[in-house]
Amino acid sequence: MKLSKLLITLNLSLTIGLLTPLSTVAAPKVIERVAAVVNNNVILESDINNMLKTIKASTDASNLPNDKVLREQILDRLIIENLILQKAAKAKITINDDEVTNAIARIAAQNGMTIDELRSKLSIMGISYSNYRERIHNDMLIEQTRMNEVRPRIKISEKEVETLTKNLSEQPANNKDVKISHILISVPEKASKQQIDTAINKANDIINRAQKGESFAKLAATYSNDDFALKGGDMGWNKLNELPTIFEERLIRAPKGSIIGPIRSGVGLHILKVDDTRTEAPPKYTIEEMNARHILIKTNVLVTDQIAKQKLNDIRKSITSGTISFEAAAKANSEDPGSAENGGNLGWSRPDVYDSGFRNALVQLKKGEISQPVKSSFGWHLIQLLDTKQTDGTNAVKQDRAYRLIFNRKFSEEAQVWIQELKGDAYINITGEDKHE
Repeated sequence: MKLSKLLITLNLSLTIGLLTPLSTVAAPKVIERVAAVVNNNVILESDINNMLKTIKASTDASNLPNDKVLREQILDRLIIENLILQKAAKAKITINDDEVTNAIARIAAQNGMTIDELRSKLSIMGISYSNYRERIHNDMLIEQTRMNEVRPRIKISEKEVETLTKNLSEQPANNKDVKISHILISVPEKASKQQIDTAINKANDIINRAQKGESFAKLAATYSNDDFALKGGDMGWNKLNELPTIFEERLIRAPKGSIIGPIRSGVGLHILKVDDTRTEAPPKYTIEEMNARHILIKTNVLVTDQIAKQKLNDIRKSITSGTISFEAAAKANSEDPGSAENGGNLGWSRPDVYDSGFRNALVQLKKGEISQPVKSSFGWHLIQLLDTKQTDGTNAVKQDRAYRLIFNRKFSEEAQVWIQELKGDAYINITGEDKHE
C-alpha cells in the first residue's frame, strides 16, 4: 500500500470517528497501524506480529528476550529486508512461483515431509501457508539481490588463491571447522568517541554476562544488530578460512565454550561464542580426465544446422565403414583450427572444460565410441572418446576451495558494509509502538 493512500485512509477514519455521534457507530473498525516508513514504503504492525508469531512458534522461549525487545529486533530486520526488496524492484529481479514451490519442496524433504505435511505442520503452529510462502519468496528475492549487489564488489587475485592453497596444504590447523554464535554491536561509520565508548561498554557488559552463564542466544536476540540476531546469533558450522580474517585470528586456537571479543571492524563490535569445533584431515581427491578427438562443422548463412548435421552423418558412415580414418576425416573436414591438423585430437582434459552440449555427449561415450552429430555453441561435432584416466586432483580441488573460502569471507564483510550503506542512504521513520525512546 502506498504511503499517501494509507495516510488518507487513516485521516479519514479519524475524521469520521470525531464527527459521528457515538450512538450511531455500531463498532469501531480495526485499521492497520504503521510501524515504520521506509522511503516510500511502510511496514505494518501486522508484519511485525506475523513474524513474532512465527519466531515464538519455532524457538525455545528461554532463548528469546521480552516481547518489546524482540519486536525491536524484528522491526530492524524488516526494515533491512524492505530496503533490499526495494532494491530488487528497482533492478527488476524476480523469483517465479515454480522456484518458490521447488524451494518449499526441498525444505519439506529436508524435514522428512511432503509439502502437504508441511502445510499441516504450519497450520498446527498457527502459521498461514500463504504467509509462509510469501516469506520464502521474499527470502529468495533478498538473497538473489544481495548476491547481485555484493558480488561485483569482490575482487580476488590469483596471488590470494595461490597463497591460501599453500596454507591449506602446510597448516593442518586451517582445516578446523568451528560452530559459532555471533553478536554485532553496530557502530556508525563516523561515530563520536562517546558513541564508540558506549558501544564498547555495552559489548563488555554482554561478554561479562555471557561468561557468567547467561544464555548467549538470548543475549544475541536481545542486543545483536545483524541478520543472525533472531536465530540467537547462531552462524552454524564454518570453515575457519571462510570467516573474516579478524575472526580467524582469534578462533584458530579457541576451545569449545570460549567467549571472544569485543572485536572491532568497520561495521562495529563483534562478540563470538565457540559452540563446537572439529578438525578433519584433508581428503585426497581424484578427478577423471578424458582423451577425445572431434570433427567440427560450423554453421553460417549457407551452412544450416540440417546441412552440417547431414555432412557429419555422411562422414561418420565413412569412418565406421572403414572408408576413411577419423584422423584423416578430421584433417580433411574439421573447421577447428586448433585440432584439425592433429587429426581432431583435443588431448587430456577434464570434461567440465567443454561446452555443455559437447560435454554431455562426451561423458556418455564408451572408450572408442563415436557420437552421433552433436550441437554445441560452436557448431556441430562428431566426438570420439579415446581413453579415460583418474588423476590426483587434490591441488585443483584445494585451489577451488581456496577461491570459495576467500569469496565467502569477503562476501560476508562486504554484505555488512552494503547493509549499512543502504540504511544510511534511506529515509527511515519508526512511527509505531516500537519507536525507541
